[in-house]
Amino acid sequence: MSRLTALVPGAVGAAALGRAWPDDVNGQVRCIDEGSRALGLACCCAPWTGEAQDPDSVTTGLVATPGALPVLGVVPGPLSSELLSGIHRRGGKLAGSSAIQDVQDLLDDASDAAVDRLRALGACGVRRAAVMEDATISWAGEDAAAEAHRPLLNAAAHLRIDLVLVAGGPEVVASLGYDRWVSGRGCSLGLGYLPAEAFDSAAALERGLDRTRAAGDPGEVITPPLDAGVAPELVRHASRVLAGTVVRP
Repeated sequence: MSRLTALVPGAVGAAALGRAWPDDVNGQVRCIDEGSRALGLACCCAPWTGEAQDPDSVTTGLVATPGALPVLGVVPGPLSSELLSGIHRRGGKLAGSSAIQDVQDLLDDASDAAVDRLRALGACGVRRAAVMEDATISWAGEDAAAEAHRPLLNAAAHLRIDLVLVAGGPEVVASLGYDRWVSGRGCSLGLGYLPAEAFDSAAALERGLDRTRAAGDPGEVITPPLDAGVAPELVRHASRVLAGTVVRP
């Protein structure tokens, strides 16, 4: 049996409960907690940037909820798509000394921002976080990519926060220094990966589940961040299949 850790925004939990996503902190805490349970998830996700007006208060409320599911923080990695967009906006090119310095500055800034977010999650009481990395590392170089992640790993060790890398793109995941990681190219021991496109339809989900189970019997299966419009019934079905509570034909 496996538990599903689906990285879903709070609106998906609200939809699973038949509710609209509320504006107030207490309502958002209830939607995430109860919605994650309704979806059959192993944990609930702290609000993402832009999802709540006061995400830290919501996260603190989730951590303090008696009997609540474990809270998973979500941290954009320093190689994420936002960083690549910043390079393009600033006109950076991957050649020439000035461009190399420009990329290094962006990597440093992104690494600092990731550490700041992790510290904020730690202050809310979060003890586990997923680092989202959806870009390839070839543009930055393997050494520079690993160096950008090192402050995040050091901060996590200091804060006693367990990290799992959720990599949609990096070619050499192991080189980034994480003990636990999932990606479409493979996963660390005990973990499985269910890609976002598996939730495009019921047929796609069955194919994704077949591939996940064929790779072994992981204790936890993790998805990348899913869209707010993902169908709750697909997420619920995936969690039930992985937990063995649904008998598949």
